[in-house]
Amino acid sequence: MKKPFLKAILSTLLILIVLFLALSGALLYFGKTGMVWGISRQALREFHFCVAIAMCLLAAVHLVLNFRLYTTGLKALARRGKRSEE
Repeated sequence: MKKPFLKAILSTLLILIVLFLALSGALLYFGKTGMVWGISRQALREFHFCVAIAMCLLAAVHLVLNFRLYTTGLKALARRGKRSEE
């Protein structure tokens, strides 16, 4: 599998996971009692937690795949910070 294709899939999954976490978090926060869309709060809470763990793992893989880009950006920020100090 080509690296750009893998990065595209990974980024798409991360976007979908963030959207799901935002929605399920809002449902858990604002739906204080009973069932939420026919799902028990406990099941929603457990699923929310599992998806959060998956997001952490995917974010780690994303960082590994984009590590060179990340370090290049950090170096550019460091150079810019030195320039503004002068």
